[in-house]
Amino acid sequence: MFMKFASLIWFASSLLLLPTQATTPVANTTFDATTKFELRNARVEWVDYRGRRALHLAPLAGHEHDTDQELTAVLVGSDFQDGVIEVDVAGARRQGYATDDVSAFKGFVGVCFRVQGESTERFYLRPENARLDSQLFRNRSTQYEASPDFSWQRLREEQPGKYESYVDLAPGEWTKVRIEVSGRAAKLFVGGASQPSLVVDDLKHGESRGAIALWTRISSDAYFSNLRVTPATAKDPSIRARAEPRKPGPSDAALPEFAEVLHGRTELVTYRGARAVKLVPSPESAGKDEAVLALLATPEFHDGTIQVDVTGAPRADAPADSRGFVGVSFRTGEHGEWSELLYLRPTNGRANDQLRRNRSVQYASHPDFPWHRLREEHPGEYESFVDLEPGVWTSLKIEVAGTTARLYVNDATQPCLVVQDLKRGDVAGRIALWAHVETDAYFGPVTVTRRVAR
Repeated sequence: MFMKFASLIWFASSLLLLPTQATTPVANTTFDATTKFELRNARVEWVDYRGRRALHLAPLAGHEHDTDQELTAVLVGSDFQDGVIEVDVAGARRQGYATDDVSAFKGFVGVCFRVQGESTERFYLRPENARLDSQLFRNRSTQYEASPDFSWQRLREEQPGKYESYVDLAPGEWTKVRIEVSGRAAKLFVGGASQPSLVVDDLKHGESRGAIALWTRISSDAYFSNLRVTPATAKDPSIRARAEPRKPGPSDAALPEFAEVLHGRTELVTYRGARAVKLVPSPESAGKDEAVLALLATPEFHDGTIQVDVTGAPRADAPADSRGFVGVSFRTGEHGEWSELLYLRPTNGRANDQLRRNRSVQYASHPDFPWHRLREEHPGEYESFVDLEPGVWTSLKIEVAGTTARLYVNDATQPCLVVQDLKRGDVAGRIALWAHVETDAYFGPVTVTRRVAR
């Protein structure tokens, strides 16, 4: 939240933007050394950073080692209600602050909008969370808060998981940020993604308006470049609908063979132009909370990599709250008595409810650690956000080593879900294709690379 400090300097002669001031909406913003800011607890330096000219938001002289201040640069004359804010940011913790993973010094960098005095809406990144091994911290890579009354602590306590989410970030690297605001809703797009990583449908200050500001915490080195603001009324191609990237289907490699299928059967079909295995539930499974488990006719799997293209969507006769669960079971019992499981909930990936979005991918360990037990006992540690579409081919890669598993989706270079404590421990077992009986599920060829013990 914005804090009151005696140290307040001005980079411009303009007074703090108030709602009653006559201002002009900002469009196609000039962003260079001539840009005027009102500074709070901060100074601005224009520097060369990673190949470009950038604004560095730095502490006031003598305050370089403070620990609990916010640094803000309010764009003088800006008056923003609805539209698009785009900016490239880079953030990392400054030298001299704790380097442990659990400290609060995570390189915060972000954008405030609809700023009125100390009232503001804010999206920001925590770059140093995104590639930690702890999924709990990874799921806090992006954050919404509304000052002064709705800090991240309050939002997390009252509605855990709703106002923060996972996205891949790297400390200190340039990252594209796009914020779309309309009425009481805002969406945060990161890294040029076609879909938002964080959706807020209840902005805490309602349908307000106000200034735009660049923001960081004093423990962070924060850089900004290429700021562009487009009001909703502007006829600008950047706010038109984006074309969705085409997702590849399975390769022409041979489809798997099976040793046993539980609660259903397999069919060889063509789905969206590709040969595939369809899991078909047995009639006796109708209305039950069961899954079809197709055990591959391959040797036991211990450590290594499993890759497969999958697609899933709720069956036509499924209940309205069905999510289309589809995934891979590994280290599975000889006849499915137990399994480690990583799976997708495709209908969650683009839901307007961020809480659902943050449950797009899931780990479970059957029979003792179903998803609902893990969520109740360890909220936010065994599920995460990734962009998904029901019924569209999606590539999965699962890396397993000892008691750790990592799930990669759609050829991402970083995992969207990391499990450090596989519940069955460091054991071996079968590989199986898995889908809930309420799901239309299809699978392409399976590639298994086993790690040989040395």
